Amino acid sequence: MSGYEQDPINFREVDSQGNPTAYGPGAGQPGMQRSRLSVNPFIVALWVIEAILLVSPFGVFTLAQESLNSGTQPQVMPVSYMWITFAPQMLFAGLAGFLGLLFWHAAQWQRNRAKQPPPS
Repeated sequence: MSGYEQDPINFREVDSQGNPTAYGPGAGQPGMQRSRLSVNPFIVALWVIEAILLVSPFGVFTLAQESLNSGTQPQVMPVSYMWITFAPQMLFAGLAGFLGLLFWHAAQWQRNRAKQPPPS
């Protein structure tokens, strides 16, 4: 099946030079050019946020502990305690998001694999 049987009007998008784009029926056909990356920018942003949520609690905890142990002014202590209090929650949120993104990628992989024709 070429993929055109589902579309009764045989719609294909082309760019200004007449080359087929990566949209519409037949986009995944061999020989078709992809004009854009197939990377979801929102998922990339989520991975960046997850990296920050997983790494920052260790640095925050270290800095807060140093400020508490250094005997600095009393105004700094409430901020340090606040960071120490929120560091475990940030780490938990990072781990939960990491697992969520892994499950999302697994679901996408399974869905894409189910779309592929069986090997002959």
